[in-house]
Amino acid sequence: MSKTQDKPVRKFNMLDKLGYTLGDLGCCCSEQFRAMYLTVFYTLILKVNPFHVGILMMITKIWDAVNDPIIGALVDSHRATKSGKFIPWIRAFSFPMAILAVLGFVNVSNWAYGLRLAYMFITYVLYEAVFTCVQVPFGTLSSVMTDDASHRTALSRYRSMGGTIFMTAIVFVGPMFLYVDNQPVAGRFLMLAAIFALIGLLCMQITCVWCKERVAVPERPKGEKIHYGKVIKEISKNRALLGVMLFSLIGMIGASVVNGLNTYLFRDYFGNVKIQAVSGPLNVVYAIIVFAITQPLANKLGKKEWCCIGAGFSTLVFAVLFFVPLKNPMTFIIINGICFIGASGMQVLVWAMVNDAIDYHELQTGERNEGIVYAAYSFFRKLANAASAAMSSFALGIVGYNVHAAVQTPEVVASIWKGYTGLYVLGYGLAVVVLALLYPLSKKKTAEMLDELKARRAAKTEE
Repeated sequence: MSKTQDKPVRKFNMLDKLGYTLGDLGCCCSEQFRAMYLTVFYTLILKVNPFHVGILMMITKIWDAVNDPIIGALVDSHRATKSGKFIPWIRAFSFPMAILAVLGFVNVSNWAYGLRLAYMFITYVLYEAVFTCVQVPFGTLSSVMTDDASHRTALSRYRSMGGTIFMTAIVFVGPMFLYVDNQPVAGRFLMLAAIFALIGLLCMQITCVWCKERVAVPERPKGEKIHYGKVIKEISKNRALLGVMLFSLIGMIGASVVNGLNTYLFRDYFGNVKIQAVSGPLNVVYAIIVFAITQPLANKLGKKEWCCIGAGFSTLVFAVLFFVPLKNPMTFIIINGICFIGASGMQVLVWAMVNDAIDYHELQTGERNEGIVYAAYSFFRKLANAASAAMSSFALGIVGYNVHAAVQTPEVVASIWKGYTGLYVLGYGLAVVVLALLYPLSKKKTAEMLDELKARRAAKTEE
């Protein structure tokens, strides 16, 4: 058996995969629920101007992004306990994360406008701070659960199932439960937020039990400080990390903005928000297909190669849809699902690519700084969240969306479609170009890197 902190640990098995799946599900239960419905809650329930929502989200998300490297450095400098180096963080901070996820959906619409904005800002900032204390250790955890390339791809694939399970549930439950006569009901947002927060907390606690840390991370001598300037300089030379960060930044902005406009597309463009629930059962089919094909395709073609091919196809489809608007929501749901399968590699395999970037850092420097390296990646994801959260709200403001109107004008409705499809094309199209040109770890290069690191570690062990 492997050892962590001189304590025997069972071999990597299905419990690790399921535990990591539940961890991602736990994060999604709060973070993705907020991503999908917080802007809707702010605009349609609290009646806050979309431009003000966009500014609020941009400011708080940028601070959250800056906060990531700080938390990453704290995680790296923290000495491991019997439970490991990263699991104790997840176990402790998942509790306040759940509480703050619920507080964000308290109906304060009867407060003065300035007080509403203040409440939104405070609850948003506090939530993002504790979420970072869970997310950074959780994201880093997979790099110390195993150093086997196929196991890491499996973890990335299983992790994606957590998000898929959540999206399948929320796409079906959300539109059916949160609206009455196509109008949102405030109390139902709070109730659903509380249910998902409790489910998320339970999932995170199970993750802490089922997932095990196996890859030995050398402890820094007491009193030795991390030279942050040196690490940042090394990270700036890590083409693998820079490639995956930039590709994620661009791709996530496109995907997240589209996700943020999803409710408005069905509610205002197609005229019935509840039809969105139909995609829930279809998501199960798509998820099964993605789960079945991702690892075989990644093994055969390479992670980078499959991401470029699949996302490139989806970009071309949406480029056509930009010029050919669809009026039938079911036709759109089916086409969108097919494109989801094509672009899924960018979501499913990105975590395995981050782990490869961590190994690439070790190959270049001879040191492992998982927390800081992952936090640097997370920093760019948070910048993407900042931009996308703001851009969704700004897009609504630009097209003239009226938060007080039950029905939008034809010009606004048409602009929602153009914005939805156009931002998809820009986001995924640019992401594919960046990944193809900047990210250096092709299938062949990744195999060579892992062989070299394995030889180095074996040599150190023999010394």
